[in-house]
Amino acid sequence: MLTNVNRVSKLRVITMANVEGKTTVEKDGYLVVGKAEGVVEIDVDTFLCKGCGICVEMCPRKVFEWSKELSEKGVHYPVPVHAEKCVKCKLCELLCPDFAIAVRW
Repeated sequence: MLTNVNRVSKLRVITMANVEGKTTVEKDGYLVVGKAEGVVEIDVDTFLCKGCGICVEMCPRKVFEWSKELSEKGVHYPVPVHAEKCVKCKLCELLCPDFAIAVRW
């Protein structure tokens, strides 16, 4: 039985590949970057994340940075602030021990 049904714990960044003039807009609780074809979605579940930093260190394109605020667990979590650099290798998703990251396109 779920006790905390109303928790908001996901951060979703939607980015478009091959964007010349990158724009950033927040829409419906999501951060939207870019405006071209090839949508990449990077979801970070801040409730599952324990802040180990594997994704931050192992990303070959340095997509992630640490959040300024703390999650519900009291840890800084990764934020895909440079999502337009994502090459869809999914290393962050594959290496995350907590299954807190999902990359889709």
